[in-house]
Amino acid sequence: MKVSIIIPTYKVEKYIVRCLQSVCDQTWDDIECVLIDDCGGDRSIEIAQEFIDNYKGPVEFKICRHEKNMGQAAGRNTGIRNSKGECVYFLDSDDTIVPDCIETLAKLLEKYPDADFAQGNLVSGEGKPCQYSFTDYVPEYCGDKAELQDLIMLKVVTSACNRLIKRKFITDNNLFFPMGMLHEDAYWCYFVGGCAKAAAFTTKGTYYYYTNEGSTMTSVSDAMRRRRLYSRMRAANDYLADIKAKGGTPSKREYVALNFLSCLDELRYLKAPMDWLRFWKKIIAIAIANIGKTTKKRAALFAVMTPPCCFFAGKENMRWRIQNYIIRHI
Repeated sequence: MKVSIIIPTYKVEKYIVRCLQSVCDQTWDDIECVLIDDCGGDRSIEIAQEFIDNYKGPVEFKICRHEKNMGQAAGRNTGIRNSKGECVYFLDSDDTIVPDCIETLAKLLEKYPDADFAQGNLVSGEGKPCQYSFTDYVPEYCGDKAELQDLIMLKVVTSACNRLIKRKFITDNNLFFPMGMLHEDAYWCYFVGGCAKAAAFTTKGTYYYYTNEGSTMTSVSDAMRRRRLYSRMRAANDYLADIKAKGGTPSKREYVALNFLSCLDELRYLKAPMDWLRFWKKIIAIAIANIGKTTKKRAALFAVMTPPCCFFAGKENMRWRIQNYIIRHI
C-alpha cells in the first residue's frame, strides 16, 4: 500500500527539517511525501529542497508550488490532487510523527479493509498527552453509522491530521477542504462524519503536536476573533443546510450547538455594537435559509445568541443550558 504524506509548507523554516526527518524515519517503506510550497516568503522550501537533495532512502519526495499564498486548505487540496498513494496522510509542517506511525495505521487498514480511515492519537511535543488527546474509551474498529458519527464529531479530535485515509473515499465524496475560512479541519470533519461508514482507531500516540505561540487559533486580537467568528458562521450555515437536506442526527445537532457556542465565545469578547449587529443579521439569514418553520422557542433560541444574552455563555451552568436548548430547537 502506497501512502502519500501531504505537508502544506508555509513559514516553517525553523521546523521543516524536524518534520521531514520524522517522515524519513518511518518504518513503512512505500511512502510518497508531497510538499506544497504555499509562498511563505521565507526559506522553508529552500531548506526542504536541501534536505531532499541530501537524502538517500526509499521515501519519494515531490514539491508542488502555488503561484501565491492560498492557505492550508488549498495546500491540502493540491496535495490530494497530486498524490499517487492509495491512502493519504496530512501532516502539519511544524509537527512530527513517531517512527511507526504510518505502519501502525496502515496495518489497521489491512486488518479492517472496509474502514474508510485509520486514526491515531495525538501527544505533545514532549511525548505526553496533550489537550487534544482522546482518553475516553475508543474502539479499535467501528462500523455502526451512528456510533461512528459520534466518535468522529464528538469523541476524537476534529483534525485532518493523523488520519490515514483512503484517497478514493475523499474523491468519491468530494471531501476537499473549504477555501478562505479558518477551522477548516472542524468543517471537514463534520462532512467526513456524515460520509464515513467504518473506521479504525488506536489510542497509541502516533503524532507529535507542537503548540506555537501567536497562531491564528490562539490569537486574542479583535481582527482574529472576527475571522474565527465569521468562519464559524459560514460553517453553521452549511451544517444546517446539510441537516435540512439529509436530516439531523443527535451527533450533528450537538456538533452544530458546539459550533454556535464557539461563536458566542468570540462574540462576547468583541465589544463593538457593529460586530453584534453584523452577527445578528447573519443569524437571521441563516435561520430564514435553513430552520424552516419558525416557532416561539426557535425565535427565543436566536435571541439567546445575541448580545447581551450571549455573554451568559461564559458561565458554565448557563453554557450547558444554552447548548441543550440549541440541540433541541435547531
